[in-house]
Amino acid sequence: MHRVMRVSEVSKSVRSSSKSITQRVSERLPRDKLELLMKNRNFIGSLSVVLIVILLGLVGPFVTRYDPYDITFTNFLPPSWDHLLGTDELGRDVFAELVYGIRNSLFVGLVAIAVSLAITLFLGGLCPYKGGFADDTSNVLCNVFLTLPLTPLLLIISASLQVRSVLLVAVIVGFFNWPGGTRMIRSQVLSLKERNFVKLARVSGKGDGKILLEEIFPNMLALVFIRIFMQLGSAILAESGISLIGLGPSKSITIGIILHNVITSTAIGDTAWPYLIAPGVVLLALTGGLIMMGSTMDEVLNPRLRGGLVRL
Repeated sequence: MHRVMRVSEVSKSVRSSSKSITQRVSERLPRDKLELLMKNRNFIGSLSVVLIVILLGLVGPFVTRYDPYDITFTNFLPPSWDHLLGTDELGRDVFAELVYGIRNSLFVGLVAIAVSLAITLFLGGLCPYKGGFADDTSNVLCNVFLTLPLTPLLLIISASLQVRSVLLVAVIVGFFNWPGGTRMIRSQVLSLKERNFVKLARVSGKGDGKILLEEIFPNMLALVFIRIFMQLGSAILAESGISLIGLGPSKSITIGIILHNVITSTAIGDTAWPYLIAPGVVLLALTGGLIMMGSTMDEVLNPRLRGGLVRL
């Protein structure tokens, strides 16, 4: 009887200790991390630049008076109050093209991130936690995809499709944009599943799903956000790269499509400088800002670079 009571007491103490550890970590770390980020000038600067570009892409289509496909104007008009960035080789308003292009490029990046993040959390989160055959298989897949040349693959797949929608291009980019993040998430999961608070959660009777969702993934949020920002920038760059040579979305405008039109037009000979410079500056600001945000978050929040977080 006494032995049964002792086992019950131990089980209760384990549950309470596991809960208190989880609460302590979840309550302490996010506040500290946000304070560190808000004090970092590089992060604030890059965040401000990215927010300005995103705001331009979200609000701009409702502000501009022109359709980006309207070709009724004179070609290569200089900037004016009617056409803030002038017109292109077909007479389309460059500002209208740019704001719609930003919106579509952001859509490509977000869809690509959703696809790659789903693959990453499965192959880099669930499989390593299970271990054994699942982990070995995910590791082999990750190594194989890491050796594949991304840009040539995207070009071959895009060239084989006669009609390429923005959604289809985004899914293709996301499908090949996961290996790097998966390797990082996998190593973190392999480390976290051996920590004391995870062992206590197992002893307390929690299932694998609850342990992953309540114990492991919350302690990886910083790393996940770092990968989201960096992969968002790389996904937009990948789409711009294939669009630059004419293999991007076939019936939509993105920043890469605008750059392709600039190169194939006579804008350089006609010295249409706003048309030449604006899309490149916007692409550099958006992707550079996103990658800088991810890099700065890694420097500020990475325990190996900062000297360690709370070790349990």
